[in-house]
Amino acid sequence: MTKTPVWMTAVIIALSLPLFSFPWLLDHPAIDGEGTVETLVWLYPFYMLLSGWLAWKSYPQRHYVSWMLLAVMVLSTLGIFSLVLL
Repeated sequence: MTKTPVWMTAVIIALSLPLFSFPWLLDHPAIDGEGTVETLVWLYPFYMLLSGWLAWKSYPQRHYVSWMLLAVMVLSTLGIFSLVLL
């Protein structure tokens, strides 16, 4: 069984770095009183961690699934930031 290469692990970690903005997202005034937005912000870290782990786990057998998960991670990060900031 092959392992996930170090460069792919680094890509997954780099795409997971927006997780550190979670406290800032939660404190942003745009989510005050908005139950749906607050729920999505709370689900965001769990989704990102699960997607990153699944991308790392699936890379040795299915490269394209891993890349699709990473693409959706980028799109969800853009979506959550645009939801909070706009």
